[in-house]
Amino acid sequence: MFNLSAWAAATKTNTTAGTQFEAALLCQAAPIDARDSGITTQLNKQKIAVKNLEKDGLINLEYRFTKPLQIANTSVSVVRYLGDSGSYFFAIAKGDMARFAKSINAKPVPAQLKETLSWGDINQYYQYTTDVTADNPYPDTILIGSDRTSKQGEFYFGCLRFDY
Repeated sequence: MFNLSAWAAATKTNTTAGTQFEAALLCQAAPIDARDSGITTQLNKQKIAVKNLEKDGLINLEYRFTKPLQIANTSVSVVRYLGDSGSYFFAIAKGDMARFAKSINAKPVPAQLKETLSWGDINQYYQYTTDVTADNPYPDTILIGSDRTSKQGEFYFGCLRFDY
């Protein structure tokens, strides 16, 4: 988890919040966990509103950006962090989903992986961050897709992490 000391280290190197969110969304850094009030305070100073939608200890956070992030030809104003047994740190993006998937070398999810690689009904494209091995059968995975509630030109992408 991205904790306050990691946040402090990142901000000392002039890494912007947008860069940190992008890295977490693309499985290159730990998710930003604003259940820590110090992180929430720092995000609020950068005009990123945080809502904790869970009261029972699970992870259900929403981040809203005053100025949308631009990530690989998409616009991101909202990021969600959901977790229980595993987690999904994802953006609600506006843009062309197929173009975005191609830009990060994601592939269509094959039928035999549809059940494993899903978060709800979101599972059109994926990219493993490392190879699947006997010791790591479920590596962190960038998952891309949309569902019935997605608006035209809107899709989800983010880092799916398994607990095992």
